[in-house]
Order: sequence, then C-alpha cells, then structure tokens
Amino acid sequence: MNEMFENTFVIGIFGENNDQNNLIGQAFGAPGTKSDIQFYNRLDTKLGQVFCAMSPINYPEKIKPFLQSLILTEIHILVVDLDIGLNAVIGELLIGLDIFHQLYKTHPLIVITNINDKNNWKLEETKAKLKKILETTHIKNTEMFLIETKEDFEKLKKKVITFDIILNEKKGLSSDYTKILIDHCFPVKGIGTVILGLVKQGNLQAGQMVGLIGSENPEKKLIIRSIQKHDRDFKEAHKGDRVGLALKGNIDSKDINRDNLLVTQGIFKSETEILAEVYINQFYKPKEDKITSQEVIQYTAITDLKSSPFKIIEGEDITPGKSGKLKLKFDKKMYHDGTGLKGLIYDANKFQNKNRIIGYFKQNK
Repeated sequence: MNEMFENTFVIGIFGENNDQNNLIGQAFGAPGTKSDIQFYNRLDTKLGQVFCAMSPINYPEKIKPFLQSLILTEIHILVVDLDIGLNAVIGELLIGLDIFHQLYKTHPLIVITNINDKNNWKLEETKAKLKKILETTHIKNTEMFLIETKEDFEKLKKKVITFDIILNEKKGLSSDYTKILIDHCFPVKGIGTVILGLVKQGNLQAGQMVGLIGSENPEKKLIIRSIQKHDRDFKEAHKGDRVGLALKGNIDSKDINRDNLLVTQGIFKSETEILAEVYINQFYKPKEDKITSQEVIQYTAITDLKSSPFKIIEGEDITPGKSGKLKLKFDKKMYHDGTGLKGLIYDANKFQNKNRIIGYFKQNK
C-alpha cells in the first residue's frame, strides 16, 4: 500500500487541567489506548497528515508517565490554564521541556487555554511572566499560542504542521539500526502477542527479525509477523511512526513492558555502573545545596522508557546549574546503542509542590 500522508506528528500534551489537555488531544485525534497515558490518533484526510498525541493522566501525582510521554514525543505542548495560572506544576513541566530540548532537541510550544471574559485581564501579565521564566532556560524562543475559540483548535494543528521542516531534518539523519519503544503489550486471539509502540530509530519491515531487550535476561530473538499503522496493514514502518506489531516467537505478552525495546540484533549494550557527566538543573534544590557522593539518597534515572534507581558511588560535588563527573550504579541493567547511556535524573516521589526533575547524565566513553 502506498502511503498517502506526508508526515506523522507525535505530540505530547502536558498541563495541570486534564479537561483542557483532553480538548487539545481530541483536536489531534480520537481517544485511543488509555492506561496511565491517554493516546489520541487520527489519519487526517483534510490536512493530509497523521497525528498521534498523548497526555499523562495521573500527573502531577506521578511523574513517570509525564517523563515517558516526553520521551515518546518530539513536539511538546505545555498547556497553561489561565484560570489556574502559573504555579509549581507549570514550573516542573517547563523544566521537563527544557531538559528534553537540551538532550534530544525536541520542539516546545506553550498553549494558553480557558481564556474568558472573567480572566482575560490576566492574559498579558501571564504571558509576560512566562517570557521572563523562559529567559532563564534553553527554550527562551518558545512560541505562545492562544486558544480562545473553537477555530483555534484547527489553527493549532496547522501550527504543529509548520514544525515539519525541523522534524524532517531529524528524520533525515541516517541510522544503521532499528529501535522501537514499547508503550503497551497485550495478547490478541488468533494473532498472538501484539505491541503498540513508536519507531524511534531506523526502518522496520514485516518479516524482519529483531531482538527484544531491556530486562535482566539475555536478548530474545523475535520476528515481526505484521505491521499496522492507523488500523491498516503496511509492509514497512519508518522513524516517527506509531505502530502495532504482531510478534512471532517464544514470548508471552506478560513478559513485555515499557522497560523493553525491539531493536536490531547485536547492537545494544547493557550497563549497571558508569562514569558520567552529570548536570544538575538550576531550579533543583538539594538538601545540602549540592549533590554529593557522600549522601545516602537514592535517585532515579530514565533512559528510553526504562527507569532505575541508582546510587552515586564516587565523584565530584555538584551545585545546581553546574555539571561534574560522578560514578553511578544502577539497580537494573540500562541499555544503549554503543554510544553510551544518557537520560534524565528525577525524584520518583509524589508531587509536593516542588520540582522533582534533578538534571541529566551522559556517560563518558
């Protein structure tokens, strides 16, 4: 089957008001898979584009679905409800967008919603405050988009489409391996194990043999039995596509979760202990005003969709806004493509009106 659509836009929607997030999500697509993340999907015949949007449901109480949604997406929409205004939740969301832009060159957009006659006096003040905050980040040129009428939802989609040049430049980067992030897995009668996920690197063909990695067990060989995109069968998939894959091999759906990756065999390596350059973001406030190898606090790292607690074994003291070298020991095996681990460091506790995003790390190779 020939593909009739230009691009697939994978969009993260992040805000404190789930009702507003849902309105924006439904502008991009019909509600689909729902767990701790709500997905929205549409093959938009009018615009000739494919949209896949997602929003974490139980944020800010739980931070992990927010971080996983950031990882799965390349366009990040921060939803500011004008009635609620700016607070610690918006602060943490902004820090997440900022760090992911630094690590992965993602594209942020701020959308101000719930504007009405009773609160529009706050609009210019809120925009000015946001601009001032953005000046302290690496995403200072982020656009602000206002939703005031129903027509603005359609304009928002067209705004997102203007990002295609940036996204296509990234898609054009060659990759000599395939990597699929898995967000859901389940059994289907008559078909077997099916995963839903995102092609993060490379291309994929039906009949291709891949490796399942991510657990403590050795890499397992599987075959891609079939590929579906927006409920239609395809012979291949490409970087940026959200796919449903039927798998052939000795595997049970209960043994697959977001810790796992489907990858080209023999490429990926596992690590449990690394020396890394660690950056602590300027908005994080450590108990002793610095991160040190002497403390007994256990932090959490996330690479791709897999997270693991870790301990700092040795290294330099690091103050907020600075970086230094630390040796990290993970509780679980963490996987990379041979170029070294990199990911985000966070506090996995429930939200207590303060930022939980600590910084990021890049393995020294």
